[in-house]
Amino acid sequence: MPSKTTKTLADFRSKFDRSVVIPDKIRAALAALAKEGPEAWEYEGEFIKRAMISQSDMGLYRSGFEEHVVVVKDIGRSTSGNGRKVWFADKKVAAKARS
Repeated sequence: MPSKTTKTLADFRSKFDRSVVIPDKIRAALAALAKEGPEAWEYEGEFIKRAMISQSDMGLYRSGFEEHVVVVKDIGRSTSGNGRKVWFADKKVAAKARS
């Protein structure tokens, strides 16, 4: 008879604690994006769908991943507004895009 494995607090948090689950989903989405290529990027709306999180969750946890985000303004668009957020799989590529 197989032995029963004991569930730990870490197991519990990885399933139910938003402060663990949401960053894990973002990291998984970044890893999936990286598999598409070393310079892969997506607009934040697409990235949110890839990570399968809500816009409000992204707002709460985006700051932990600032190095992957570049804010851009589309050429020919109004200068008002904050611009669009673009997520890069590699933070070094994001840094190059910012410069």
